[in-house]
Amino acid sequence: MTTHKRTPLYEAHLAAGARMVPFAGFEMPVSYAGLIEEHNAVRERVGLFDVSHMGAYEVKGPDAASFLDTICANDCGGLQPGESLYSQFLTPDADVIDDT
Repeated sequence: MTTHKRTPLYEAHLAAGARMVPFAGFEMPVSYAGLIEEHNAVRERVGLFDVSHMGAYEVKGPDAASFLDTICANDCGGLQPGESLYSQFLTPDADVIDDT
């Protein structure tokens, strides 16, 4: 049996009635109440996605902030060590490659 990792929100997902499935080495929620009910909830209120299973990047050195500001859509220069910021990786033409 393969053991999958659990995010810090694992118990909260279970308490909310999530059906958990293996995804990228983690146990992740795939549904809670059903497709139509969840679609309507997002359209009428809000939807959230647990991103704590995503990879971590560590950028160090005197030019770290400048480097991140060059490849990301958000201003990373004000981040302190240990902080994070949702952004996107960009191409040189500012097209989105992926989120980070």
